[in-house]
Amino acid sequence: MSHQHDSHDNGDLSGRRILIALTLNVGITVTQIIGGALSGSLALIGDAAHNGSDAAALGIAWGAQKLSRRPADGQYTFGYERAKAIGALINLTTLYVIALYLIYEGIARLINPSEVEGMTMLVVGAIAFVEDLLSVVILWKSTKGNVNVKAAAIHLIGDTVSTIGVVISGFLILWKGITWVDPAITLAIAVYIVIHASIEMRKVMGLLMERAPEDVDLEALAGAARGVKGVLAIRHVHVWRLDETRTALEACIEVEAGMRIEAVEAIKNRLRSVLRDDFGIEHATFEMEAPNPNRDSGLIAVE
Repeated sequence: MSHQHDSHDNGDLSGRRILIALTLNVGITVTQIIGGALSGSLALIGDAAHNGSDAAALGIAWGAQKLSRRPADGQYTFGYERAKAIGALINLTTLYVIALYLIYEGIARLINPSEVEGMTMLVVGAIAFVEDLLSVVILWKSTKGNVNVKAAAIHLIGDTVSTIGVVISGFLILWKGITWVDPAITLAIAVYIVIHASIEMRKVMGLLMERAPEDVDLEALAGAARGVKGVLAIRHVHVWRLDETRTALEACIEVEAGMRIEAVEAIKNRLRSVLRDDFGIEHATFEMEAPNPNRDSGLIAVE
């Protein structure tokens, strides 16, 4: 019960941090839209679009966080934890769309440069940087073991990096009149977004596609299972993540024919203990089978 209570409290805290970051990002977006319109800066407008998407991303993350805390029911027997992965998928996809937009606009502005007011860029960029950095600090405390919050945090880190670019652009425009630096930094921001979104997207897709966890060696697992007293063979092994913290396994276990139910249950308990202690698998389901001469008892079929 205490574990559930702690999880509930952590969910509440993460939700509050998301709402604080959401409020900050709405303020940043409005400020940058006004500043970009006054200065003619593509970097500011692009950063405002990115911040606006962050506000939407944080709203999605908050909704996914709330949904994930619902208990398991008759329809979703494993619970709603994967709502966080779905929220992350939506947010990471929007990052790709934003990056493509910034690349398009950045190249267009490099080909056809326009006048940019450096002082407005510098001031608005500095204000946005402080707010972005504060949002990251607030949200990062809840990213551990939470791909949903981490995806939203990547939005914010991208914003923080891009506002640094805006400040540098404003400074160079004021100092040297170098206008091409504005779209050039916009393109660099887009590349940064794609790289970091791709890293997290791989994790999210692995979770949703039920890829076997990278830290679980199936051959070593099968060997450990066969080492349990009473186990003759293990086949049809399926290992996947239920969510970011829970790993599940299904397998067929071959035992001696004619064993009493109590002996079979003892083998199951020993197997669960090994899987939990050595491989971090908390949820294991076994189909117990008697030997079959038509089967290769040493084969592990991972399907």
